[in-house]
Amino acid sequence: MRFPLAATSVILAVLWALALVQSLDFQFPNFTESDRDQLILTPDISNIAHTAIQVTPDSNGFSMVNRAGRVLYRWPFRLWSNGGKNASFNTTFVLNIKRQTASSGEGLAFILTADRDVPDGSKGQWLGIVNSTLNGSKEARTVAVEFDTGQSFPDDLDDNHIGLDVNSVYSRTSVSLNDRGIYLSKGKDVTVDVRYDGKNLTVFVDKDMKNPVISEHLNLSDYLPENVYVGFSGSTSNNTQLNCVRSWEFIGSEIKDSKLRWVWILVAVGSVLILLISIGIALFLYRKRGCQVDRLEDAYPNIDEAILGSSTAPRKYKFKELSKATELAGTPGYMAPESILTGRATTETDVYAFGVLVLEVACGRKPGGQTKRDDYISNIVHGLWELYRRGTILEGADPRLDGIFKNEEMECVLILGLACCHPNPNDRPSMKTVLQVLTGEAPPPDVPAERPVFMWPPKPPSFKEWGNSIIGGELSPFSEISGR
Repeated sequence: MRFPLAATSVILAVLWALALVQSLDFQFPNFTESDRDQLILTPDISNIAHTAIQVTPDSNGFSMVNRAGRVLYRWPFRLWSNGGKNASFNTTFVLNIKRQTASSGEGLAFILTADRDVPDGSKGQWLGIVNSTLNGSKEARTVAVEFDTGQSFPDDLDDNHIGLDVNSVYSRTSVSLNDRGIYLSKGKDVTVDVRYDGKNLTVFVDKDMKNPVISEHLNLSDYLPENVYVGFSGSTSNNTQLNCVRSWEFIGSEIKDSKLRWVWILVAVGSVLILLISIGIALFLYRKRGCQVDRLEDAYPNIDEAILGSSTAPRKYKFKELSKATELAGTPGYMAPESILTGRATTETDVYAFGVLVLEVACGRKPGGQTKRDDYISNIVHGLWELYRRGTILEGADPRLDGIFKNEEMECVLILGLACCHPNPNDRPSMKTVLQVLTGEAPPPDVPAERPVFMWPPKPPSFKEWGNSIIGGELSPFSEISGR
């Protein structure tokens, strides 16, 4: 019996479903190689070195001229909801910009953006924020606080200012730092604090929390999509500088839709019902089998010899005959393929059943029994995997929703369900990972386009497996199958 394990998974799902506002918090006191998997770095441009982010190349063998790069936190931040609510956030970071030529060039920026990749042609005066085509257009989908060290445009105040950029490098508002005695490109640490309360964006510099450099009324939902990445961009021109971020802390309260919350409350309640039904069936069969064995042993003291000599002696079964030859405790359609072989409930079989339930809710149909083409997997899993292979997984969404949902959210849920229903138990995500995906703290696991073939014993987990289970319970391989 795996009641504590399954109960833990269900409780975690319920706790998530009841949360309407979720925090996205992270902190990097400095940066090391171990932080690389939490960040998105522009290939061959951005790097981690000397305990800092190098947004554009440093001097270690890379050309520093005419470069543009981005470094973003790997998981997106939900900025607003359909109900008109905006998230809030506070972020503090330490910049260190050091010019490498007689004149500095060009600048560094804190950005909120829809795009992970740095735009082509965004070197030099564009600061890695936009390029000449995107500048001033809604397609830019980027808001930035720039730290400009080059007077590249006629409207630039000087070569030492902060500006608020909205889909453009032509700043909405800008302030020179000369009067404050702060010089960005001197190679000294500069502490910056950016705050957004859902209506106003405020920027403080050099720990002066009484006198903001910028304070601007700004509704970010007018310019940015629902989900954005947060991080930094930077560029150089023929004039070069080191664009470094030495530390970074972000605290944000994300917005969660109440409709989505109720969907997952139903998922959690359904999980409880499946759990209770499975426990009831298992107890009933266990007691029934125990009584039968006791009666047989009383009636036939030498029952082992009698069975071996009878025409009903145990025989080997083919895999396709196993479901008919054995009496399994479980709900058809929710049972993991290995359950047919082992007859055991494990951490991994619980994850499989949860995945089927997720797909049942998202697709709006029952999981069905076993397919004719495949004797180990439910119809809903087989059908959805085929849609995923063709690149049309959204066709599996509940048609009664009439397409009224966020495509990226529905796709995330469907892919997560398939990941939970992976034929290999060792390749299923842990419930900890599942919860992180549902709360938006992690992307959905990678799922192969072709549905893998079920193999037993299962292949061992790879080095890139999805985390550890919340409560242990490794599957023990069985090399021999026998009837009951």
